[in-house]
Amino acid sequence: MSADREGVTETDRPVAARAREEAGTATRFGLVGLAATGVHLGVAALLLFLWPQLNEFIANIIAFCVAFQVSLVGHRRLTFKRQGSAWRFGLVAAGGFALNNGLLALLMQGLDLSGFVAIAIATLSVPIVTYLASRLWAFKEDHA
Repeated sequence: MSADREGVTETDRPVAARAREEAGTATRFGLVGLAATGVHLGVAALLLFLWPQLNEFIANIIAFCVAFQVSLVGHRRLTFKRQGSAWRFGLVAAGGFALNNGLLALLMQGLDLSGFVAIAIATLSVPIVTYLASRLWAFKEDHA
């Protein structure tokens, strides 16, 4: 439990104030994620337009790496407003990417859902996990 300069601990703050603050952080996380997703799709489209013979998986990995930089900088400066750990966030992002694809495969094969429904469920589910992992681990505040 940490105390601010006036000696007020996090648990002393009203629940509503903490909830508003968390909602703002989660909203910023979503907006940065949307921007990174746009960059991912734009880079992939550009690569495949410029080099039509390029393997889609190679284009996707390159696009993921570019979007990761947008996401890392956005979360450092806008979402969490602290440095965090780039390698931890890299693991969170890669884990989210893998989780999305695994969940998509499970939904399509295991539950026999249509492609779009499965994509929507996977895409809307994974950010919750990546937000929590980012908030609680990759961008965790270090207290001396």
